[in-house]
Amino acid sequence: MILKRQNIKQLLILFLFFFISTNGFCDTIDYWHVYINNKVVAEFNQNSSDLTIKIKKGEITKKDLITVRYFSDHLCTDCVYGLTALAEIKRKAPEVETDNHFGELTISFDELLDIQKTDGTNKFYFNYHQRKNNAIKAMFNKLLFILILPE
Repeated sequence: MILKRQNIKQLLILFLFFFISTNGFCDTIDYWHVYINNKVVAEFNQNSSDLTIKIKKGEITKKDLITVRYFSDHLCTDCVYGLTALAEIKRKAPEVETDNHFGELTISFDELLDIQKTDGTNKFYFNYHQRKNNAIKAMFNKLLFILILPE
């Protein structure tokens, strides 16, 4: 009788382990960090609701650099990863690309401040894209953050 109870307990434990392992899952989320001159100014992930970064114009110079590092657990072979900044008036601003997953994508504030001066805009939309190396169209596009440069 003791052996039967022990066997039943073992079967129950085995069944629970099997049930939990087939119903459970592990998932990671994409995340990205934003740097100005190698200093982290914001950290986001795909669940972030407020994607706004505000930097006063007096706190930056034309020599400053804004860098984004984007990470996804979905590696793509033979892909190019890019960052594009669009002005509020849908004018295309600088674009950079790298073939390194989680590589640095850096844009100079020089071009952004020139666009701000000529077009009078203070809002820039930073979009991330991923495409195959020789492809023209991106496989993946995502708004990463909105940079606001108030006076």
